[in-house]
Amino acid sequence: MTQNISNWLHKINKKNIFFLIFLLLQPFFLSSFYAQTGKNTQTISPRTLFIQSAQSFLGIPYIRGGSTRNGFDCSGFIYRAALDGPEIALPRTVIALSDVSLRIADTEMMPGDLLFFNTTGSISHVGIYLGNNEFIHSASEGRRTGVIISSLSESYWQRAYRYAGRILDEEEIYIAKKGGNNEKIAVQPASAGNTGTIKAPSSTVPQTGDGKIGLRLNISGSVLWDFMPDTNFVRGASASAELSWVKGTPIYPGVEAGFYYDAGSESYSIPLTLSIAHSSGFRFYIGTQFHIKAAEYLDTSLQFPGIIGVSWNSKPVTVFKQQISFMQAVEYSWFPERNDGKGLRFSTGLTFRYDI
Repeated sequence: MTQNISNWLHKINKKNIFFLIFLLLQPFFLSSFYAQTGKNTQTISPRTLFIQSAQSFLGIPYIRGGSTRNGFDCSGFIYRAALDGPEIALPRTVIALSDVSLRIADTEMMPGDLLFFNTTGSISHVGIYLGNNEFIHSASEGRRTGVIISSLSESYWQRAYRYAGRILDEEEIYIAKKGGNNEKIAVQPASAGNTGTIKAPSSTVPQTGDGKIGLRLNISGSVLWDFMPDTNFVRGASASAELSWVKGTPIYPGVEAGFYYDAGSESYSIPLTLSIAHSSGFRFYIGTQFHIKAAEYLDTSLQFPGIIGVSWNSKPVTVFKQQISFMQAVEYSWFPERNDGKGLRFSTGLTFRYDI
């Protein structure tokens, strides 16, 4: 047996081994990078992250029901600033934000607290206090709309203002210079060592999708490969589309269909799978395959499971307004009574994400 293993290793091209090691370690390198990035951002106080995130949206238009860079309503703006900044998930409506906020006196307001307004006969608008009597919000009416900076001294907002609420723990934070007319305000913690503590409402669950419905469409394209002896290193390609539910949960159930070409089995197939993914990027899937064509010695009868695997997607990056992530998977493709040892395969590719 030892001799067989030695012969098998000897047949594998050294370049393939190096490429294999690189691909298999890719997720760990990326995970370490993102973990390190996360550690660096934690040195900035939650309130500073919250306000800086909000300021990055200045000028984005108002869209009713919006919670993305395409446009915000007032509560969608708060939701996105909290998710992108201190990485907490807040409720999505003004009333729900009011319910989970700790009501505070006006004399206790500090940058990063929420301000609530009555603009329709009841509490219907919310903004983020910046200090110096100013706040940032997404306005739907008036001379200026969209994400802007306004003052509580303005007669309209002075009349509409009702109370302040707190969602982040207290910090010593100050405004370095006065903003105005949509100028960004420099926000700094009073001391470099003060990181603050996030006070996330216990009733909320991360909602990682940007879509209104809560569905996510992942479209992936990948290269199939393996490192078995007497086989081509690149053995085929695949394309797939997965629809998952991502609203209000870190676990995403989904269904997927695709098209595979695998030279290892000389097959063209359509896999149908059920999947369970986690917000960290890891995913398990299992299903069956419809074989359009395969090698003559293989039985193409439908069976379950016909395919099973695990995959990992990196944190997506935005390229030309499109969210793209790196994908790595290992899976096994079954044929009845197959014994050639070529069912195991790997795939490496890209995933394009769309939230619906």
